[in-house]
Amino acid sequence: MIEFFKFPSAFGMRDASPFVLKLETYLRLAGIEYKTTEESDPRKAPKGKMPFIKDGDKTVADSSIIITYLKDKYGDPLGKGLSAEQRAIGHAVKTMLEERTYWVLVNDRWMNPKNQPIIRDTWFGMIPGFIRGFIFGKIIKDMKKGMEGHGIGKHSDEEVFEFGFSDIKAFENILGGKLYLLGDNPSEYDAFPYALLSNFMAKPFPNVISDYIGKSKTLSAYIARVEKKAFG
Repeated sequence: MIEFFKFPSAFGMRDASPFVLKLETYLRLAGIEYKTTEESDPRKAPKGKMPFIKDGDKTVADSSIIITYLKDKYGDPLGKGLSAEQRAIGHAVKTMLEERTYWVLVNDRWMNPKNQPIIRDTWFGMIPGFIRGFIFGKIIKDMKKGMEGHGIGKHSDEEVFEFGFSDIKAFENILGGKLYLLGDNPSEYDAFPYALLSNFMAKPFPNVISDYIGKSKTLSAYIARVEKKAFG
């Protein structure tokens, strides 16, 4: 059986990492059996990030690479009937949300001084106080450097949120009145939108985007629909 390595639950969520929740959502939607192992230290992961899986003697890391591996080995039940155009739309939406909108979430959680104590005490609470502050400070410094390299870190919070708004509204318009991103049935391309939107709605981190999502009947219904389909 596949062993799925993920973070411990936090903030009332199944997983506070959109990429971990993306993979678990895919596993559930695709009907692939797995067992869960919680790991709080991503440095123990093959690429230093969660999630990863072990399938027999095979270890695979990175949510997108894992999903490709699973489709190649176990089939692609969520891809039946999808046209090349639908797959292209799904890929484009997934890339937009993963490569830009995700960083809007990261910026608010990790760079916002109001949210940093929540992150520090939740994910690093097992570390003694003085050392915890030192380690957390270094992590914040490294993340800020990485975000500046990406480009998102060079903008003001207001500008970053505007990027997020444009992406979320684009997703909302593409979804329209459909049940799922590409039609009446869920596909692999619903896994990350659900995971990201759910993470924006994490209660300890209210912001202008979570407020927008909460007021959107289209997005709120979509979150609930994928949640029910994947997790019952």
